[in-house]
Amino acid sequence: MNTIPVVPFGGYLHPRSEDTEPDLTRVGPRTPGGEYLRRFWHPIAMAAELGDKPLPVTALGEKLILFRDQGGRLGLVHRHCSHRGTSLEFGIISERGIRCVYHGWMYDIDGTVLDTPSEPPGSRLKHSLCHGAYRTREYAGLIFAYMGPPDAVPEFPVYDALTWPEGNRLVAYKIPTPCNWLQMHENAADPVHTAYLHTIVSGVQFTPAFGALPELEFMETPLGLLCIATRRCGENLWIRASDVILPNVAQFGTGVVDGTREKTALCAAFTRWITPVDDTNCLVIGVRHFNDAIDPERLGREEDIGLGKLDLMGQTDERPYAERQRSPGDYDAVVGQGPIAVRADEHLSSTDKGVAILRRQLRTGIREVQAGKPPAQPRRYSGGSVPTYNNETILRVPEIAGDDRLVRRDFGHRICSLALDCAELPVGERQAHFAREVRRMQADGAFYDPLKEKAGA
Repeated sequence: MNTIPVVPFGGYLHPRSEDTEPDLTRVGPRTPGGEYLRRFWHPIAMAAELGDKPLPVTALGEKLILFRDQGGRLGLVHRHCSHRGTSLEFGIISERGIRCVYHGWMYDIDGTVLDTPSEPPGSRLKHSLCHGAYRTREYAGLIFAYMGPPDAVPEFPVYDALTWPEGNRLVAYKIPTPCNWLQMHENAADPVHTAYLHTIVSGVQFTPAFGALPELEFMETPLGLLCIATRRCGENLWIRASDVILPNVAQFGTGVVDGTREKTALCAAFTRWITPVDDTNCLVIGVRHFNDAIDPERLGREEDIGLGKLDLMGQTDERPYAERQRSPGDYDAVVGQGPIAVRADEHLSSTDKGVAILRRQLRTGIREVQAGKPPAQPRRYSGGSVPTYNNETILRVPEIAGDDRLVRRDFGHRICSLALDCAELPVGERQAHFAREVRRMQADGAFYDPLKEKAGA
C-alpha cells in the first residue's frame, strides 16, 4: 500500500505505481502464476462455438487452435505449424486430426505428426517431433483444457452443484473481458459490493433486497473460501453464501431473491470460471443453473444467456456507454480498474477480508508449485462429486430487542458451518440433512442464542 499525502489538490504528489503482484497476475508459460494455474482444468470455449472450422483461442498466454475432427474428437494444439509456422486456423479438419494448408503436414489431437507428404519415402522426420497439444474435456456445454505437465493430470472436478437437484439444467455462457483475470475473480470475494454497486449507488439492478447492508463472514474451506453475506429482510434473515474455489472458480445464488420467501437451497444459480486469456484479458465463462430449488418462480431468462450475454444486468459492455456511466455494473467496476489493477495503490478496508484471504491462498499455491509440490485439488466424496458450500437460505427469524447484528452474524455462521460439516454425505442425503437441521435450529430458537448469552454475561 502506497502512502498518500493528505494534501488537498495534491494529485501531483501521489506515487505512480506499476503492477506489484506479478506472481499473481502474470499467466504466461514459466511465470509463477502461470505455472500454478496450469495445474488445473480451465474452460476455454463454449461447445456451441465449434463448427466445421478450427477455432483460434488464446489461454494462459498461449495461442492455440481448438477443433473437433470428423471422428468427433476434440483437439487443442499450438496455433502455428511445427513445419514453417503457418497458422492452423486455416487448417483442414480431417477424419483424424488437422492438416496444415501450407505443406500438408497433419497432426493428431495429441500432437502426433501423422503425415509429412512432401518428404521422401522412408523419411523418419515425422517420428522425430511432436506438435504441441493439450488434453481437453467437454462438460456442461463447455470445453475445458488441461495445460500443465502431461504426467500430472488432475482428476476432472465435477462439483455437486452441477449435478443437483435432479433435472438441473445447465446453460453455458462466455463473456470476453479486457482485464487481468485476478481482479475479475476477486469480485467474487467482495460480497459487500452487491449492496452498493447493484443497489445503493447505481440503482436497483437485481432486487431492492440487495440494498440492505449485510453482516459479513469469511470461512476458509477445503476448496478455498466461503463468502457469507447475511441480510435482514423484514422478519426474515437471508444468507447469500458464495463459494470462491481455487484457483479461479466461484458459485453464486440468483439475482432475483427479494428475501420474502423461505427456502433452504444448498445449491447455486451460477458456476463460473475466470480463465486467463493473457495478462490483460480473461474469459468470464461458466454455466447458469435452472432448477426449482434455486429459482422456484423461474425468473431466470434462458434466452439471455450465451456467447457475450448473461441474464444479469451489467455483466458485459453491450449497453450504451452513457447508460453504463449512469448505472455501472460489475463489468464496468472491474474493467475500470485498468488492464492490470495496481494493488500498491489500494487501501484495503475491513470489508476486503475475503480479497485478502484469496490472495494469500493463491500465493500459497504458487509457492507450493515453485517448491515442486502439487497444489491442493478438489476432492470427491462418496457421491462421486466434489462437495461445495454455496447456499441461499431464507428463514423467518423476527427481530427482537438487542443487537440484531449479533443475530445475523451468528445465523450466517451456524448455517454455513452446517454446510461444511455435512459435506461427506452423498449429495441427495446431504441436502435433506441440511434442510432438516436448519429447520430444527429455527424451531429451537437457536438463532437468538447470541442475545441470550450477551444478556447473561
